[in-house]
Amino acid sequence: MHLRHLHLLGFTRYSHPTEIQSHLLSLHLASLRSPLETPPPRSPPPTLLTFQTLPTYTCGRREISRLSASQIAHLRSGGGTDFYESLRGGQTTFHGPGQLTAFLILNLKTHGLTSRVYVEFLETSVIATLAHYGIIGTRTENPGVWTSNGKKIASVGVHLRRYITGFGIGLNVDTNLEWFERIVMCGLPEKKATNFEGEGVKGVEVEEVGRVFAEIVAKGLRSVDGIEQVGEREAVGA
Repeated sequence: MHLRHLHLLGFTRYSHPTEIQSHLLSLHLASLRSPLETPPPRSPPPTLLTFQTLPTYTCGRREISRLSASQIAHLRSGGGTDFYESLRGGQTTFHGPGQLTAFLILNLKTHGLTSRVYVEFLETSVIATLAHYGIIGTRTENPGVWTSNGKKIASVGVHLRRYITGFGIGLNVDTNLEWFERIVMCGLPEKKATNFEGEGVKGVEVEEVGRVFAEIVAKGLRSVDGIEQVGEREAVGA
């Protein structure tokens, strides 16, 4: 089994990869129908979707309908910023140019994972990606991945439905960190964000980091023995 890797070029609205993810999730859920059906449902391969969005704030499922109009207006202030309510876990975060956002869609049971181990797997995959570039990343009592100076470099937020995963990570490569000043990360006002440049690594392209992350994810998944780079039509036509 190969991990399918779809990288969306350029900058996209957050809604576009979310729609692709929803289609892939529906294929996985359809494959969970009774194996006695004729023909038996086909189980889709795991898919990693990587991309950069236009400036976007998203809230987690516990915050849906709970942010006030003034809070949303603050996030959108200045124009050119989108806001979406998301079914992922976690609190409000930022996605945008310079950040590698990755959605991983797979069946936990296929790869022998529990929900808790899966989140740890995402975090350790980010840490290994950072190590590839000489950056030390760590897991703490707070969600996401942090650097040795106590700054957050990656967010992690997932959604599960019948063991099928959605959403994933946001890793700051050369993200403009001023966007994070509008939010309180993990509910901790004293915490700040960082990126590769803030950790002394310059000139790295987001697409390159996405390829490294994909290789690490593929190596860490049971039953996966390689990566298949796919286009959007091929991915959604699984």
